[in-house]
Amino acid sequence: MCIICVSPENVRQPDRNTIATMFHRNPHGAGYMFARKGKVHIRKGFMNLTALLNALAQEQFTAADPVVYHFRISTQAGVGPEMTHPFPLSNRPAHMKALDVDCPCGVAHNGIIRLTSDPRNHEYSDTAIFTTDYLTKIIQRPSDLRNTKRLELIWQLAQSKFAIMDGKGYIATVGEFVNEDGLLFSNTSYQSFRYDLPF
Repeated sequence: MCIICVSPENVRQPDRNTIATMFHRNPHGAGYMFARKGKVHIRKGFMNLTALLNALAQEQFTAADPVVYHFRISTQAGVGPEMTHPFPLSNRPAHMKALDVDCPCGVAHNGIIRLTSDPRNHEYSDTAIFTTDYLTKIIQRPSDLRNTKRLELIWQLAQSKFAIMDGKGYIATVGEFVNEDGLLFSNTSYQSFRYDLPF
């Protein structure tokens, strides 16, 4: 089902333990996006935790950096780096497979989109198809990310959660997110397991 973690500007980044928990509970690959110099920078295709942690250490993100993290559980198109998130907002399917891309707008998704779900499609996920075929028609300029009617339309079509970032670092969310001291999570799979023992 995946998880999205959003760290808006002036909010701390998730710690290594939280990153590790999200990866282990959503183990089919990870990625992240951040905004600098007017562009969204997407880095994805991390299929093991060590590679992800090494990449994040090199980024040296601080609270000043708006960052969206994504950890995948595959529901369509198998397990591989190309269908990890985030995706660039593009109407060209080939762009969905890019692992290292700079673009005006990036998209991360949590859920299953019945509208574009097709178990026979082994190349593109439901999210990739929804991005190229629907999101590009709904989000066409940065101001659309602040348009509640457009965001509601995304929810009505997909019935699942999104984090969409523009080049200035503004992050629009679709659906309900859990707020933990400013960090936003699309579900609770960031939480460590807790056991209530009878002794």
